[in-house]
Amino acid sequence: MPTTRLYYSDPLLREFSCNVLQCEPSSHNSSSTPVFEVITDVTAFYPNSGGQPSDRGTLDGADVIDVIERDDTVVHITPADVPLGPTTGRIDIERRFDHMQQHSGQHILSAAFARLFGFETVGFHLGDEYVTIDLNTTEISSDQLAAVERLACEVVFQNRRVESKFWDPAALDRTRLRKPTDRTENIRIVEVEDFDLSACGGTHVRATGEVGLIKIVRTERLRNITRVEFVCGRRALADYRLKNSVALASAAALSVHVRQLPEAVDRLLAQGREMHRTIERTNAELDHFRAERMYGTADMLGGSGIRLIKLVSTTEAPDSLKSIAQRITQMPGAVVLFGSTANGTAQLVFARSADVSLDVSKILREVLPEVDGRGGGAPALAQGGGKRPDSLKRAIDMAAESVAHAIQVPAN
Repeated sequence: MPTTRLYYSDPLLREFSCNVLQCEPSSHNSSSTPVFEVITDVTAFYPNSGGQPSDRGTLDGADVIDVIERDDTVVHITPADVPLGPTTGRIDIERRFDHMQQHSGQHILSAAFARLFGFETVGFHLGDEYVTIDLNTTEISSDQLAAVERLACEVVFQNRRVESKFWDPAALDRTRLRKPTDRTENIRIVEVEDFDLSACGGTHVRATGEVGLIKIVRTERLRNITRVEFVCGRRALADYRLKNSVALASAAALSVHVRQLPEAVDRLLAQGREMHRTIERTNAELDHFRAERMYGTADMLGGSGIRLIKLVSTTEAPDSLKSIAQRITQMPGAVVLFGSTANGTAQLVFARSADVSLDVSKILREVLPEVDGRGGGAPALAQGGGKRPDSLKRAIDMAAESVAHAIQVPAN
């Protein structure tokens, strides 16, 4: 038989009496976390429905960890068996009131978007931290968001009556609804006085003042809709506290007033970008100097006139080694075999000058098994990495032997 739902008549009911009609192990049980499905004749627990999450609380002392709807029956999910017969249910009223604030705030905000700009709400989700609505538009300006937020908050401040009741389908003027409904019976209407009329089965505040505040947090464009994220009531207060604390701490760190924080951050970012450019220029000059020094002091491979430059570093980043290798091989007659263990793995960079007839990618592939690695590249430049940094020096030495053999001179 259908469950009588007490939250319709009293959404702030904290405790209620009921009879447990059925308690059975859930068909969704797993061996590690068994749960039970409890059915009562009446309930004040709201089930997952219409974008609003279910209530929490206790039933005969057992935690209610979820509430679902099965046809006209409300099913309470508990981790413990609940005895049949008379018992008491208790609602987590803090969670319930939070959901009431968010859901009523959503009705007001959606109505404001529709009234001011004709944007319709096509999706709604009430999460643990934020609430979102999806609007049938891809473009919303900051001025439009400000206007909607201002109107929504004015409706809250005016403390307008909010009434929820079931209507006779024959007596309902459906043209007055903000959104059409396809229900033909048990039509429950939530009315925000002189502002909004919507079909809804959720729990709502008694007057708009209980919503406290509506604050749009951000928007996101998703395909052909815009998602608007917002918070109401206590969530808005918590959001303000967090952001105010962050803003004050940031302003103190930069020795400015909070109002001056955006300009201070812009200056800091500009300084950071300029410093980054300076570091890049300095590193480029240093790489050029190191490349010339390495080239000038390199040993020749026998009488071939080819310079072999080897390096195994524990501190150099692979990108830095690549930059130096490319600068060296812009000069004639050079072969570069670089290795690094700076990031905890074996990284190899092999290169050669344009006038050297040698495929360094082939040599790289020959030595990669030594470091249990993978890599590849072109005949003039190749890179790879491996899991055995302790074998990197051996791999570089093997590569040097291959270079010497390919050029047909003894390895140095």
